[in-house]
Amino acid sequence: MKINIHLIKILSIIVYFDAFMWIVGVIPTLYYTLANGRLPILAGIPLLAGPFESLGLNNLIVAGIGYVMVSALKILAAYWLSASRMDGAVLELALLGLSAIFWYGFALPLGPVFGVVQVVLLALTWNALV
Repeated sequence: MKINIHLIKILSIIVYFDAFMWIVGVIPTLYYTLANGRLPILAGIPLLAGPFESLGLNNLIVAGIGYVMVSALKILAAYWLSASRMDGAVLELALLGLSAIFWYGFALPLGPVFGVVQVVLLALTWNALV
């Protein structure tokens, strides 16, 4: 039982980190795109350049705002998870499903890595949540 409590705390920290990582990374990228009319380039790689880029910059910005909102809701899920609440796990599963759309659309390779870790930890701690 103590192992599950520790795993729940680790899971909530990972969810917090995942949420803040995308919020802090995507907002400046969207601002740059809005201000300059093109995606920023880092080390020769355009940021947020994936299948969503074919929608046009305005729609890409709207999709990016949607992803920031999904990531912000992950903060609530992490808070509930830190209290061992089942609704935090359910919310996080729903948000992971939504996030997967953005991981693909923006070609974000770290998203699935964090997503798999979160799903595994959710499965391991599911019965310990109330």
